[in-house]
Amino acid sequence: MRVLLILILLPFMLFAQQEEFKLTFNHQALPVKKLQETGDFYIHILGFEEMEVTASQANPKRWIRNHEGKQLHLISSEDGTPNTIVNHIAFSTHNLEAVIAHLRNNKIDYWTDEGQKNVIRIRKDGVRQVKIQDPEGHWIEINEAN
Repeated sequence: MRVLLILILLPFMLFAQQEEFKLTFNHQALPVKKLQETGDFYIHILGFEEMEVTASQANPKRWIRNHEGKQLHLISSEDGTPNTIVNHIAFSTHNLEAVIAHLRNNKIDYWTDEGQKNVIRIRKDGVRQVKIQDPEGHWIEINEAN
């Protein structure tokens, strides 16, 4: 009888444990050498907004967020930026054509993973995407994923 009771209650106990540890995205920190220029890029090109920095300014910082409140913390660093297209952050849009027009108007090139310049890449799942770089060389994917 005890074994049966344990088997019945086990899924509920596991579900309760999973609920306790659900994580939500808080922020992405990016090391930058050009704090002002890089922050301005995210604000003027990608539409982020400046927010108050509530951490120490031991290393100067700029905190910004997108319209959903998702945050990027730009932190001054002389350590450099990992400059590989595999290391990227990604944002989705419902209007990739408008993004492409905005990039062209601002003379910002976009790339495919294969290195094709100013070409929209179509992934195996049919999602269209481009990748751009901020002034520090961080790669940013913009796609039409739902």
